[in-house]
Amino acid sequence: MTQAVTAAAPRAQSDVLHDMPPQTRVAQLEPTTWREADNSLEVVWTTGSRRRAYDWFNDQVYEEELAVTPESVDMTRFQAGTVQVIDSHDTYSGVSAILGIAREGWISNGEGRARVAFSTDPAKQGVVGDIKAGIIRAMSFGYSVQKYEITRAQDRTDGVNVPLYRAVRWTPMELTFCAVGADPNAGSRAGDVAQTRSQPVHGMPCEFVRADAQANKEPAMSEAELQAQREQEAATRAAAEATQRAAEATAAAQAALQRAADITDLCARHNVADLAAGLIREGKTIDQARAAVLEKIGQRDAAAGGHLNVRGIQTVQDEVQTRFAGITEAINHRVDAKAQLTDNGRQFRSMSLMEIGREHLERSGVNTRGMSRLELATQIMHHRSGGSMATSDFANLLANVANKRLRQGYMENTPSYTRWARRAPNAPDFKTMSVVNLAGAPDLLQTNEHGEFKYGAMTDGKETYSMVTYGRIVSFTRQALINDDLRGFDRLVSAFGNSAARLENRTVYSILTTNAALADTGNLFNATAVTTAGGHANLTSSGTAISVASLGVGRTMMRLQKGLQSEELNLTPAYLIVPATQEALAYQYTSANYTPATAATINEFRAGGRTALEPIVEAILDASSTTAWYLAANNGAIDTVEYCFLDGAEGPVIESEVGFEVDGISYKCREDFAAKAIDFRGLYKNVGA
Repeated sequence: MTQAVTAAAPRAQSDVLHDMPPQTRVAQLEPTTWREADNSLEVVWTTGSRRRAYDWFNDQVYEEELAVTPESVDMTRFQAGTVQVIDSHDTYSGVSAILGIAREGWISNGEGRARVAFSTDPAKQGVVGDIKAGIIRAMSFGYSVQKYEITRAQDRTDGVNVPLYRAVRWTPMELTFCAVGADPNAGSRAGDVAQTRSQPVHGMPCEFVRADAQANKEPAMSEAELQAQREQEAATRAAAEATQRAAEATAAAQAALQRAADITDLCARHNVADLAAGLIREGKTIDQARAAVLEKIGQRDAAAGGHLNVRGIQTVQDEVQTRFAGITEAINHRVDAKAQLTDNGRQFRSMSLMEIGREHLERSGVNTRGMSRLELATQIMHHRSGGSMATSDFANLLANVANKRLRQGYMENTPSYTRWARRAPNAPDFKTMSVVNLAGAPDLLQTNEHGEFKYGAMTDGKETYSMVTYGRIVSFTRQALINDDLRGFDRLVSAFGNSAARLENRTVYSILTTNAALADTGNLFNATAVTTAGGHANLTSSGTAISVASLGVGRTMMRLQKGLQSEELNLTPAYLIVPATQEALAYQYTSANYTPATAATINEFRAGGRTALEPIVEAILDASSTTAWYLAANNGAIDTVEYCFLDGAEGPVIESEVGFEVDGISYKCREDFAAKAIDFRGLYKNVGA
């Protein structure tokens, strides 16, 4: 039904509203953009090209053109993640017709592009596999138009004798794969196209306005220019995705460390610090830790005379815990000016450690009048609010501060090995772990009519390693307490965090430099042919400097590696690992600014090249060799080196104890960490020159 607009502001005579049904157009696959990591493919879902369609309201053929600009296209559905990929525009079969979802969509240089992630449902893998293989190629997209600018046939200057409907405000609705793609020169609609001149139903309001005469559009870019632009955009997106993955890994590690700190702080506040280490090792969440603390408090209440309802007068608010929290805030703020400080902590901010200790003892009922400074320091270090079996109050306070500062120092020194080595699941205990390498399935053999299918076998290899504990003990003495040497304590704890990060880095890179033997008895890097027992064929022992030619040799050797059943792996390097001495060369041959002088010197290893390498510079390697350099494949394609932590103790952990041999509080920093080379096929070494 056609209706005039009766809004407050009058419209031009030609401005009307119609209910328009959803429409469809052809879309274009980009088969070379398939990405195994997230099962996704890039598509060009519109270039806004013109097509012929039929106006059911005015009984005439028209030519439609989509304005493909950020101002014209409503990308809200893409941004909300609700643009589904469906089968043959089937919007009536429910979720069973969904093949995937558009993870992102964007408008660039007159094109609408999107990256589509496909379903992992086993029932749909046949269709997804055909799309990946290029068997299913026809694709289109559905959209709704909210506003047309109409140029009458007599006003057109491009020689076409039909009206031009230019969609200047429209919304993409869905992407679809189908048996026959929508013809860009036909008016295919998602509704019932068999109806004749009756008005479409179940549509959306669309505004039709008169436009001035206009000539043909400016010529589009050439295919070569478009391809170059697409490659640049793909490289930019790949870099952004890599940055996002690194940020997510860092956030996950930081969350694990924060969980350990929160559990330690929770147990200290409720005077059950002895629970903290066990809860962290067992991987308990903060909610599970609260439940364990509550259970412990319940047991303590029962031992003290039963539930609050059947006991005498009780203090509703635990003043001791509130005081502990304020003192912890004040001490943490002194060592880190950025730390949060509430009103509870401000009352202790200007006090020295001795003054804070005297205040705590007095409020706990200990008379400190007449005590010498040494006697007062001893009393502060040994006082226990929870009884003789509890941990010293002062030790708990400093342990809380130490754990927070330890994690901050640890996170500020992100080691380089995390960029190329693979993190394995946390180890549940200290037992030996076995990592099995399964080869690919056996090759398929031809079977004649009525022929017998023959059995194949899988071959596997195994590497083993186990968790190792590292640690040191230092003390906070009475002298340090009397001298108020809190900065020295902070520097010591922060150094522990830095030391833990360096320890992990040395452990992983020592695997490359020591070149130890794997389970097949061959050294990780050797030049022996793989057909010989223990042969790995991943070493250039003659030594060549980094160049396009030497990088090409390493890439070829990696591509020729075969699996356990001699199947072709076709691996490519992703990382160039070098000592600090080789940093300039590494960046020279991986920079996007590398410009070849001739066609023969084209560098495919630059950023954006077909086998682009990410340089990783590590000064630890210089101690072993200032010339040797390494290539590593993406650990998502094949195992290289993996590392892991003990479950519940990701990163360094601090524990405290009031000493007897040492006149003060002993702090033990412990880290459980292990790393091992799992497979040689994704690694290559050149001794350099």
